[in-house]
Amino acid sequence: MLKRHLLLASILAGTFAVTACSQQTEEQADAGNVEAAAEAAGDDIAANTEQAAAEAEVAAQDTGAEIADGAKTAGAVAAGAVVNTGEAIADGTNKAVEGTADAVAKGASAVADGASNVAADAAAKPATDLKADPAVKEAVSEDQKY
Repeated sequence: MLKRHLLLASILAGTFAVTACSQQTEEQADAGNVEAAAEAAGDDIAANTEQAAAEAEVAAQDTGAEIADGAKTAGAVAAGAVVNTGEAIADGTNKAVEGTADAVAKGASAVADGASNVAADAAAKPATDLKADPAVKEAVSEDQKY
């Protein structure tokens, strides 16, 4: 925005410079020498126009360079934002995987502890002796022979 205002101010100053009269033009006009005053004014306008055009061109080039620098900076900032976003996604993914692995490890540990407790409880119980009816015992024994 500032560059645009500077460019417009430069063009406006150039416009005033084009219409400015030199000392020679004023003297010829004051002396009543209309042809010499008109010729001097034409020379003034030509010189001032060239100067104003050169100043406007420099201002436009400066503005273009500033815009290009701004675009490069914006591109660098955008690229940095993309990199930061990628890093944030990777960090978040790593934390999620770490949390899941930790939960699975804790679950497996709990299952192992439970199995150890069941085994210890089973070992602590006395042997169970089921007394079967002798007739059933003989029938089972007879079936197992074949």
